[in-house]
Formats: sequence, structure tokens, C-alpha cells
Amino acid sequence: MKMQSRLIAVLAMVSLSQLCLAAEQVEKKPEMKMDQPMKMEQPMAKMDESKMMEHLKMKQEQMLKMHDLSNKILAETDPKKKQALKDEQLELMKAEHMHMMSMHHQKMMNMGK
Repeated sequence: MKMQSRLIAVLAMVSLSQLCLAAEQVEKKPEMKMDQPMKMEQPMAKMDESKMMEHLKMKQEQMLKMHDLSNKILAETDPKKKQALKDEQLELMKAEHMHMMSMHHQKMMNMGK
């Protein structure tokens, strides 16, 4: 009986300490309000105007290609051609994903220095 009550007391203390730790971590995080703009922690915030515009034009070009392919896929009636367009769109998405991952990797490598 003594062993059981000690075990219950230890478990209660561990649970309580975990709750306190979780509450402490929540308090440390700033609350994100819906009306607040998100802060950019990306190098883009530090880019000069011409580089930022070049980057945004590149992103716009990517979006327009994706949109164009989506329209072609919806309009296509031949299943083989439709699948070829989907494959092309998937490759474009894959290339963009790989580009973003490499940028993220470079950022992480720069932060480690």
C-alpha cells in the first residue's frame, strides 16, 4: 500500500511538472494575432529593390506556368495528352520544390556558421 501511494505521488508530481513546463513554453511564445502581418525572417526582407523585383517576377512566371498548365489539363479531353500535361505540371512542381528546399538548406547552413 505504501509503495502504491508513493508511486501515485511520484506520477502526480511528474505530470504536474510536465504541465508547468508546457504552460511555461506557451507563455514564452508570442501570440500570433490574425490582424498582424507575418514577419519575414527570410533574406528577401533584406534584399535591395531590384533583386526583390527579380525574385518576384520569377515567382510570378512560375505561377503563370502552373496556371496555364492547369487550364490546359482542364480543357484536354484526350486522356493520354491530359496525363502528359499532368506529368509536365508535376515536374514543374518538383523543380520548384527542389529549389525551395535548396534555399532552405542554404539558409540553415548559413545560420550554423
